[in-house]
Amino acid sequence: MQAFNINKELANKTKEAASLQRAINKAEAKMKTLTNQAKEAKKAKDEADERAGAAEAIAKVLKAKKKEAEEKKAKAQAELIAALATKDVKIKAADEKTYAEGAADVKEDYKKQVKQDEEDEVSKDATPEKTMSDAPIAEKSLDQTLQEIDAELAVEKAAEKSSQLSFGAETQPAANAE
Repeated sequence: MQAFNINKELANKTKEAASLQRAINKAEAKMKTLTNQAKEAKKAKDEADERAGAAEAIAKVLKAKKKEAEEKKAKAQAELIAALATKDVKIKAADEKTYAEGAADVKEDYKKQVKQDEEDEVSKDATPEKTMSDAPIAEKSLDQTLQEIDAELAVEKAAEKSSQLSFGAETQPAANAE
């Protein structure tokens, strides 16, 4: 019986050893799985850190480019404003010069017409044969000249008002300055 008990105990110990070996194998497998998961997690974290670093670098570059673009935009706007101001001054000066020249031309034409009319009147008074057809021509000529002067003044005033509206400032006509 003793041999039978020893065999039984040996069988129990063998089963126990086999059970413990299976538990050890399961634990090793779990440890290997956990080790692999840890390696994958570390790799994923490293990749995420690398991507975050790249994203930060790209953000810095884009921020610098944005700042540079804003500076260029501000410079271009300043240049545009300066160019427009210079152009406005040139246009205003040209408008005033044109107005003054036009007014001077109109005055000169008017003076010539008045002088011509006076000469015509003097010569008509000196010659007793005054025809009826001469008088309407002189009157027509004087009336036509006055109408032309009025039309030119109206055009110049309209141009001046348009110029004043576009420049945002009121200017005195050159004729009023005299």
